[in-house]
Amino acid sequence: MSQTSEMTKPKTGEVSWNELVTKDTKGAANFYGKLFGWQSAPFTPQGTPSGAPPYTLFKLDPNSMGVGGMMQVPHPEMPSQWIPYVSVDDVDKSVAQATKLGAKTCVPAMSIGEIGRIAIIQDPQGATIGLHECPKE
Repeated sequence: MSQTSEMTKPKTGEVSWNELVTKDTKGAANFYGKLFGWQSAPFTPQGTPSGAPPYTLFKLDPNSMGVGGMMQVPHPEMPSQWIPYVSVDDVDKSVAQATKLGAKTCVPAMSIGEIGRIAIIQDPQGATIGLHECPKE
């Protein structure tokens, strides 16, 4: 999700990131480390709002952005789950369109510093998916 020389910007409609929200970040880091060889590395993008929860990257190569990210569930009643993020041109317009189509907004559109803007919705069938707008160049 970061602008780095070795990464290319995802096309609209492509999955741009995978994120694990979990009730046990240490347990998840241990599990995925043993299962896939993923290394855990703390990450705070430039421009992250103060008070944002700690974030961890899963990496195979210490010099890459990683294969996904992880954070503590923001609400105790929220289940641990993987959330794929799909690249969109305009996250606000995409949330509005999704709502018209019957989706529920779980996390409203917000800026995440150098990462861009994100939102999380639940489709009419109850599945959760994230929307990711890359930073404008």
